[in-house]
Amino acid sequence: MREQDQEPELALDAIHRQLERLARRERGRLVALLVSKLGPTRLEMAEDVVQDAIIAAMASWPYKGMPDNPGGWLNRVARNKAYDRLRKEGREQPWLDELEHPSGIDQQDKAGDDAIGQVFGARITDPELKLIFLCCQPDITPEDQLMLTLKVVSGFTAKDIGALFLKKDAAVGQRLARVKRKLRSLEAAQTGRSITDGPSRFEVKERLPIVLKVIYLMFSLGYAPRRGDRLMLRDVAEEALRLALASADARETASAEASALAALLAFQASRFDARVDAAGALVLLRDQNRVLWNRDLINSGFSYLQAAQSGSKVSRYHLEAAIAASHAAAPDFAATNWQQVLDVYTRLEAMTGSPVVAVNACVAEAFAGAPEAAFLKLESLAKHKRLLDYAPYHIARGELLRMLKRPIDAAVCFKKALECDASTPVLAHLKGRLAASV
Repeated sequence: MREQDQEPELALDAIHRQLERLARRERGRLVALLVSKLGPTRLEMAEDVVQDAIIAAMASWPYKGMPDNPGGWLNRVARNKAYDRLRKEGREQPWLDELEHPSGIDQQDKAGDDAIGQVFGARITDPELKLIFLCCQPDITPEDQLMLTLKVVSGFTAKDIGALFLKKDAAVGQRLARVKRKLRSLEAAQTGRSITDGPSRFEVKERLPIVLKVIYLMFSLGYAPRRGDRLMLRDVAEEALRLALASADARETASAEASALAALLAFQASRFDARVDAAGALVLLRDQNRVLWNRDLINSGFSYLQAAQSGSKVSRYHLEAAIAASHAAAPDFAATNWQQVLDVYTRLEAMTGSPVVAVNACVAEAFAGAPEAAFLKLESLAKHKRLLDYAPYHIARGELLRMLKRPIDAAVCFKKALECDASTPVLAHLKGRLAASV
């Protein structure tokens, strides 16, 4: 193919990548603004029209060029599609007019924010954060709240969510359909009060723990996606970081637990530039150039960790932030205080009972100088069936076997890890580890 023929294709690829990033960034905000007008009974309509707007952009922008205000374009198209659907339903004109604003996207967004602020007793001003609180209804099981919010706010598919919760895609899809029906029935059951009339300040405090967990999982999915061709969905992780900082800073949601989560995500995000090389390949923690770590984010992490000490309760975010702080404080990998890291992991494992935490604790114990004891503990975790399809478990076994000079057994573990869900860069890294083990 001639060079001049390649240039349009490169331009199209660039537009598609930019649109993909924009769609992930704008999706939650647009859905939140529409739900503020349509109400939770039309949550699926809000999701659908936003998705339709994104599809329209994919069909138009690569050939007509990106508009000057891409976010405003998506907003306008989504609102027009919602208008069309409502008109077909025979909605009254005055109510339809609420979806329109003659003065443009910025004022429309502000009007939407003000409207939601008035009906939310606690006046939460961030649109995505409002939507998360709306999805986290206490009448819905905690796990269903998590799944629904990750789907609605971040646009993750049932397959993505299934990989995170180690569940089948079809089962996740069925649960999402049920929980949306439940949300509609909750709205219909209200007597003189809409779901969007809350939550009150008391309800904000009640729902805050599950909201923080949603943000935590959202960051996890962006930081280390279980599939796809990229090591990170950086914009997803950065949006989760933004929501964590907003939760820690806002008067209505500020708490020691929120500050601890903000600290944890700031520490983790500080390593973004060092986690991947110029070719998009994974760079392990021990090999990262720490000059590339974002010192501003690290300093923010320590500030939020200090603020998190104000509470009387220690959460898992406190402990995970303490582990991340140990890595951030070490000038290089060899200088890491692994005994300190192990001690905190031991507390975290006792608090959560999580086999995933136990895997990380075993790795820390190996680096703290006891690889044989760590491997025996790691082997005992095989009773947890959820770990059998969890690539990091098999990777940890392989790494510890390498430390114990058992390369053939290590290769078997890396082969098992290759059979699990993982992103393309992680699979490429595993193939390299496998080649080095045989």
